Amino acid sequence: MWRVPKSIWSAHFWHILVTLSLLFLGVADGQARPPKKDGPKVLMSVPLGVPPGATTTVTLRGLKLDTATTIRFQDLKATAKILSKGKSAVPDKIPADKAGDTQLVVEVTLRGGMSSGTLPLFVITPSGETSGSLLINDGPVIAEKEPNDGFRQAQPLPVPATVEGAISRPQDVDVFRIEGQAGQRLVIEVLAARHGSLLDSFLYLYDADGQEIAANDDHGGSTDSWLEVTLPKQGAYYISLLDAHDSGSAAHVYRLLVRPAK
Repeated sequence: MWRVPKSIWSAHFWHILVTLSLLFLGVADGQARPPKKDGPKVLMSVPLGVPPGATTTVTLRGLKLDTATTIRFQDLKATAKILSKGKSAVPDKIPADKAGDTQLVVEVTLRGGMSSGTLPLFVITPSGETSGSLLINDGPVIAEKEPNDGFRQAQPLPVPATVEGAISRPQDVDVFRIEGQAGQRLVIEVLAARHGSLLDSFLYLYDADGQEIAANDDHGGSTDSWLEVTLPKQGAYYISLLDAHDSGSAAHVYRLLVRPAK
C-alpha cells in the first residue's frame, strides 16, 4: 500500500493550522470586515482626541450611523457606551457624503497609561460595520475660546501647547498669542483634514507689529497646514488659523500643535 510520507502530512497539518489561526485572529482582534458600498461610514469625531485615564463624550459624524448597536475597540483598555443617535444637520453647501448626515454621541472611557497615538474603533450596525479612529491625547489639551477673532482678542497660549477647536462659522478666524525669544525655532501644525475634518486650513504667523512672518496652506500632500519658523526677535507673536475657502461649521474641527522644533 502506498503511504504519504510523514513529512508531507506534517507540512499539510501545519499549513491548515496556520490558516485557521489567521482566520481566527482576523475575527478575534477586532478587525472590521470590508465595508459595504452602501453601508455605514464614520467620517470624523468631535473632538478629534480623548485623554487617557478619563471618560469623554465624543460625537461621531458619518453616514447611516443612526442604527448603530455597538462600538468596540481593538485595545481592551478602551470602552464606549452609546448615549444617543440620530440625524445630524449638514452644513450649508457641503455634500452629506463629506459632512455626514447622522451622528452617534458616545461616552468613551480610556484606562490610564495608554500611549499617545491613534486609537482605531469599529461601529456595528444591522447593515454592516465601519471603522474610525480617535487621537489619544499626549498631555494637556487647551480648549479654544471665543471670541478670538483678532489680535486684541487673541487667546494666549504657552509653548508647547495643544489646542482643540473649530472654525465654527463662515469667515471665522481663530487667533492665538504666544511669547517668543529671538532665534527660537518653532513648529506650528494643524491636524484636521487628515482626521476627517471639513477644515481646509490656512495658517499665518505675525509679529507684534502685524508683519507677516510665515504662512502655509497645504503641506505634505494634505490640506492641513504646517509651519517651521525661527523667530526674529523677542516679543509677542500671533498665530492666525482660518479656512482657505472661508467656510466653517461644527464639523470644521482642528487640533493646533505649537512646539519647539527639533
